[in-house]
Amino acid sequence: MPVKKGLLIVLVTGAILLAVGSGSTYARPSDSISIATVSEPYLGEEIVVSALDNGQHLPSVAYNSNHDEYLVVWHNQWGANRDIYAQRIDGRGRLLSWFAVGPTAPLTPYPNDRVQPSVAYDPVNDRYLVVWAYDTSGNGSNWDIHGIMVDWNGPIQGLHHSTICDWSTQQSSPKVAYSADKEEFMIVWWTDHPSVPGYISGRRMTASNGAFPGNDSDFTISHTTEVRANPEISYNSLQNEYLVVYDNSEDIFGTRFSETGASLPGGEFAIAAWVGAETLPSVAYCSENDEYLVAWQNPQPDIYARFIDADGSLDGGPLHLDYTSVDEIKPEVACSQAGSQFLVTWQQQYSSATGPYGIQGQFVNTDKTLGTVFGIMAPTSGVTAEFTTPAIAGGRVNFLTAWEHDRAGSSFQDIHGRLVTPHTVYLPLILSNHP
Repeated sequence: MPVKKGLLIVLVTGAILLAVGSGSTYARPSDSISIATVSEPYLGEEIVVSALDNGQHLPSVAYNSNHDEYLVVWHNQWGANRDIYAQRIDGRGRLLSWFAVGPTAPLTPYPNDRVQPSVAYDPVNDRYLVVWAYDTSGNGSNWDIHGIMVDWNGPIQGLHHSTICDWSTQQSSPKVAYSADKEEFMIVWWTDHPSVPGYISGRRMTASNGAFPGNDSDFTISHTTEVRANPEISYNSLQNEYLVVYDNSEDIFGTRFSETGASLPGGEFAIAAWVGAETLPSVAYCSENDEYLVAWQNPQPDIYARFIDADGSLDGGPLHLDYTSVDEIKPEVACSQAGSQFLVTWQQQYSSATGPYGIQGQFVNTDKTLGTVFGIMAPTSGVTAEFTTPAIAGGRVNFLTAWEHDRAGSSFQDIHGRLVTPHTVYLPLILSNHP
């Protein structure tokens, strides 16, 4: 029987895992009874997510567990304007529908810039919430946070379009997570205030109707005596709470919140507080060990990570994921849909201090063992095109990572991606439709 290179077939009592091939049929997740092992991470074919003749930036990825597919969103620069686009990709890396994200008729489209999208999936209502920063004034003097519900297959939009925060201060860098227990989204962002240091804010949104529950207002996540910026958020499905992480341009901090937005015991706590600047944290939660993994860049800059227990205590010392004489920056972390393994990706400088950037990855297991560092997308020798700003989501079998991709020989920047299969994964039982 032909087998895809690098895939070891494992026999399990009473069941055989058949090779993946064209025409194969996947069983439901409940039929996942076999194990496949690969000698090293298996990289799928490079995916051209979007290749419009303009600049495309800051991808964000969410996994759709009902349909085994991903949604990638990004902001698109065309002339003087920026807006939000999306691409559906199935669990085998095939492109599905592509669409613009925003109000549809009879609602009025946005006239001004929309940037920095973030996306999360609601499996109960089978749709996404996409949030972004919006230039309300049209001249950069008043940025607010907006969002819209998007149906799972894209065509239904304009549903529950919301102004999430419209303070007169500047809001940016929104991130969103979904609570399965409350069937709500939690949106966090950075608030730049003229009279106090910048801080992190948040707001809950009911997934079924886009309403704002509780006291129907924003709340402050970090204190305002010194700056807090670059928020990221993850939902703990066992404890039904959130961990929000952020930095102050020097150190990494976190605060745990209940589903109702109340700060949990312990308040803000330090995750990394060494000499030098630890910045740009990312966080994901894995249910197998009921822990978070927080990754960040340090002054070298290198990539570090640390396990955080569900109660907010630090579980062991920092893990030094990658360190070379050149830069490793902008880490992103995700957990598999099974809640059993983390993947950290980052932007890696190649060759020299002036060499182009590519995308690297490393698996971090819930038993705190580390996989080897591997290349996801390396620059081509002699070509100055760079691959930057990775985003990632964990699926049923694979992880999907997406990045900003310079188009060689042009001034355009595209969005590309690639599926990554872990060393050891639980696969659905596969029934072959052909010999």
